[in-house]
Amino acid sequence: MVLDVTQEDEIRSLTYVIQNIVVKTSLNIKHDFDLKKISEGVTNTDYNPERFPGLFLRFKYPKCVIIIFRNGKLILTGLKSFDHIDLVIKRLILTLKDRFGIYIDNNPIHTKVVNIVITANFHKQVNLDLAVIKLDNTIYEPEVFPGLIYHSFNPVKSVFLIFSTGKIVFTGVDDKSIIEPALISLGRLLNDKKLFVGS
Repeated sequence: MVLDVTQEDEIRSLTYVIQNIVVKTSLNIKHDFDLKKISEGVTNTDYNPERFPGLFLRFKYPKCVIIIFRNGKLILTGLKSFDHIDLVIKRLILTLKDRFGIYIDNNPIHTKVVNIVITANFHKQVNLDLAVIKLDNTIYEPEVFPGLIYHSFNPVKSVFLIFSTGKIVFTGVDDKSIIEPALISLGRLLNDKKLFVGS
């Protein structure tokens, strides 16, 4: 995705990509899942109840990991498109029906996005040494980690990892409609504080 951000007679290109969507949902089941049986009958699974109570199931397309709990609760992670959420759930339901004869009522299944991870690029270097002075709610320890951690509360509570190259990792949001406004707001803040190198 590419946005054109106009800032004081200057147009900067801002590109971003959704890297991970984490979703919670619950299947309507009459009896608890036998996770051991599922792990033995489906490939690309990992189940170790002594270490973690859920079963990890990996799909290659759309590429994602589904964490399945005995009570039918699911966590989907690794998705890069919102369009794939329903597709993955339907594919899981079909897999359980075809391989184990488990009937799951799939109407309705409510999903909740709990986190989105986005990478972005302002295509302009950022002075992180100055940013840690001029921005509130920041952590910058270049000996430990090369990026500046910025906790933002406007327009939404979120976290940005800002790198000197202008690359950004943006996380802590659960609504895709906030992605563009939040990135544009950050770009304007960096510009207003004269944190872009050469500004």
